[in-house]
Formats: sequence, C-alpha cells, structure tokens
Amino acid sequence: MNPTDVSWLENRVGAAVADDFYMDRAEEKGIKEEASSKGFSIADIEVVLRSVLERFGAVSERQLVDYLDHWLHQFTDNDKKLDAKEERDALDKVVKPATGKKKGMDPRIAEDYVASFCKVNGITRTTDKNKLTVPVAILAILAVLGIGAYLFSPNKPQVSTEKNGVISAPVASAQLSDVDRAEIDDQLRRAAQFVAASQFTDPPEKSAKACLDNIRRIDPSIRYKANEIRNLVSTIVNQYIGMADKSFSQNDKNGAQRWLDRAKLFHADSELIREKERSFGFIPAENR
Repeated sequence: MNPTDVSWLENRVGAAVADDFYMDRAEEKGIKEEASSKGFSIADIEVVLRSVLERFGAVSERQLVDYLDHWLHQFTDNDKKLDAKEERDALDKVVKPATGKKKGMDPRIAEDYVASFCKVNGITRTTDKNKLTVPVAILAILAVLGIGAYLFSPNKPQVSTEKNGVISAPVASAQLSDVDRAEIDDQLRRAAQFVAASQFTDPPEKSAKACLDNIRRIDPSIRYKANEIRNLVSTIVNQYIGMADKSFSQNDKNGAQRWLDRAKLFHADSELIREKERSFGFIPAENR
C-alpha cells in the first residue's frame, strides 16, 4: 500500500470515530467505497480499520452485529427459541462496552437486529408475548384500513419470492456497490472452504452458515452470485441428508432428526427434507 494513501485512510477512519467512538454500518460502507475507488483491496482496508479502531478505543457496528449474530445462533440453533434471559445475555455482550472500548452497540440497533434475526430464522422469541399492548379491535381496524389502502393504491410495492432458499429480487431494488460484491465474494469463498472442511453450522462463528447469513445481510434478495449460493446450499443440505441416512441405518433416530433439523437451518430443499422425514416415519405419510 502507498504510505500516502494509507495515511489518508487512517485519517478518514479517525475522523469518523474521533467524536463518538462508534462507526455505524453506513459510515463503514462509505469509507470502504471511497478506499476501494482509490485502489485499496478489501483486505488492506480491513487492516487499517482494525488498527485505527483499536487506537481510538472505538467500535465497528458491523463487527458488533456479527458478534451478536454469533451469540443468537449459539442460543437458538438447537431449540429454535430465544427466552428472555438468553436475549438479555446476548444484548449485554454487545451493548455494554468491551474491555478497552469506549462504546457498545447502539441498543436500538441491537434490538432491531434481534427482532430481524428471529423473524428470518423462524425463532420463537418469548419477549414478543409481552409486547402485544394494542387492543385486538384496534389491530383489526388498522388491518382493514391497511388492506383497503393497498388494494386501491396505484403504486403497490414489489414483492420478493423465494425458491430453494434463494430470494428473487423485486423489479426495483438498490444496486450493490463494488465493496458489497467484494465482501460477498469473500464470504462465498470462505463458505466454500468451510463446506470443504465440513464446518456447515459449527462452530457458529466459523461456519458456512455464518458466511451465508452475512451474504444475506448484504444482499437480502440474493441478486449476486445466486446460482453459486444455491449450489453451495444444496451441497450442504445433501450432506446433512446423507448423515441422516447413515444415522437412521444405525437405528439412531434422534441423530437422524438432528441432522435433518440442521439441514432446515438453510431454508432450502424443504420438500426433499420433508420427504426424508416421511420415509423415516417422523411425519405421517398421509400428511401431504
């Protein structure tokens, strides 16, 4: 790296965190795009970012989101539930400033991410039961008004669809930046390495699923490298189904169900998984 360019990037990052010791995702993305336009590689940008953040005792919101995601997976991958204590513990790990840091994650961002994580991954969140404060009658009225407004609106929103774990993009959608594509390429490369090492979901922070989740956060509609992502996910699902077959052949039904449950985490090939559950007797044959 050119020393002059490195100095520019260090000053650019320092200016962003000197006042509040916090780099939100929009700031980080903007800096990366500027640096990328000057010829920096993503790897070199990350090195400078870490160095400057460490010097200032500042934090990266993106890194804290990844850390929160890791703990949410730890708490929910097995039982698909997030109780109040687990949620509080996960939030404490990112909202409270870590040793040597002057800030923690913005509590509102953390709360929003927990809600989004539970929705995307089909997690039952016990704290949701305590948030239904609006009377049912009012909700019903609002629903009717909302449906009416939608039906008679000339500009209905575009709707995404999902097939085999890959979401198709709506007609109008934001374009991915070069930085976004570079990050997706890196995450996809790492995911393939984890698959080769049979690290599909464990350890949660160093697994193919962690990388694929990161890709979804960057590109929720999976417009970029969709076929490669689909093929990688299918490979993982097929591996889990193979392990389920082996466990079932050894009369280990619990093990077989466990492998199929892991396959479900990737939200792909759902009919193939259900057929396998039927063949094992986990789902009644007539329940089609």
